[in-house]
Amino acid sequence: MRQNVNVARLVKENRDQAIRLLKQLIAFDSQVIEQGRQGGEGLIQEYIADELRTVGVEVDIFEPDNGRLEKYPDFNPDHDYRGRPNVVGVLKGIGGGRSLILNGHADTVSPGDIALWKHHPHSGTITTGEQGITGLGAVDMKGGLAAMLMAVKIAKEMKLQFKGDIIFQSAVDEEGGGNGTLACVDRGYKADVALIAEPTSLKIACAHRGAMHLRIRTRGISTHASMKSKGVNAVEKMVEVMRALSSLEREWSIAKKHNLLPSPTISFCQINGGNGASIIPAECETKVNIKYLPAERTEDIKEEIEERINAVAGADPWLRDNPPELKWLLNTSPYEASTAHPLVEVLKEAVKMAVGREVITGLPSGADARILNNIGGIPTFICGPGELAQAHHIDETLPLKEYLQAIEVYLRVIMNWVG
Repeated sequence: MRQNVNVARLVKENRDQAIRLLKQLIAFDSQVIEQGRQGGEGLIQEYIADELRTVGVEVDIFEPDNGRLEKYPDFNPDHDYRGRPNVVGVLKGIGGGRSLILNGHADTVSPGDIALWKHHPHSGTITTGEQGITGLGAVDMKGGLAAMLMAVKIAKEMKLQFKGDIIFQSAVDEEGGGNGTLACVDRGYKADVALIAEPTSLKIACAHRGAMHLRIRTRGISTHASMKSKGVNAVEKMVEVMRALSSLEREWSIAKKHNLLPSPTISFCQINGGNGASIIPAECETKVNIKYLPAERTEDIKEEIEERINAVAGADPWLRDNPPELKWLLNTSPYEASTAHPLVEVLKEAVKMAVGREVITGLPSGADARILNNIGGIPTFICGPGELAQAHHIDETLPLKEYLQAIEVYLRVIMNWVG
């Protein structure tokens, strides 16, 4: 059933309210700490729960329970969820319709060095000419979360009757591995389909790569730099390992392809070593991000990485006796959903009406889609405002036009899917 509603006009009428909502979400410091082991999502979640209650949405607030989650694939242990609840709002349908989960995450990464930001990370500054809004999480993904929340609020305030259920999820700790959405699955929230608001520039993503984090440590012997031959440079040994993995990445770029996704990558994202310019370093540590394709098994990727590192160690007299220490820190599996699913057609129409074009793509990064799709058994798709390159970026900025278009897209999906 298609309801005779001028969606574009509704969004325009709610423009000021929508921008205020996004500015307020950005104002909250909801960053995760130590890859999600701690986090500050409590206050923003309270605010979102209150926003849902003001329009009469039934709200469920609950903290992830590690004891319940440890049985699932992709569970990330040792995270503390005291004061970090999920918020789920449910709009019950009258029956006979298709149900929909709208999922987003309330947490962000760290802003890094705040002095490098032109505007404070939590200012929600509107840029010149009101073209964009700048702030930590504006793109990843408070913009998408606010757009979904606004769509739910508008739908509720319109007092329309929907056949199917609408389930809005504001999850915690996505940046730390996804235990928040995993807890929503464990709590029993199911629907015919799910839509996630990760930034895709409002393209429709039906797949995303998996991601693993690896810590590598090399050891050496410290000595004065003038006596280099008496020591062993742990940083130089790490460089040998890095070169080997970069060579593996080049091989992957040729051999491993996907029609919606880039080839697998190996990125050295953090490195620490040494105590000064005149001291041969005895220790070096690097943290590595490995992205891989949906057809690949986690165990196989780990084996390829470890074999290549072992080969380097075997060819070096020092590393042979003092091999690099490896610790796998995090895994987020890949996922893929059918581009022929009926929701894709509904999304294509909604995006075309709001934006003027529709594009099917994949998400190069990981997302909670894998949890809803792979573990929850819910066909899941990704479509959200903002350019992924702006995520985790100094002066992260979301175009306001795209934010408002996202609200229109979600409203059209609600009306044409739930019915």
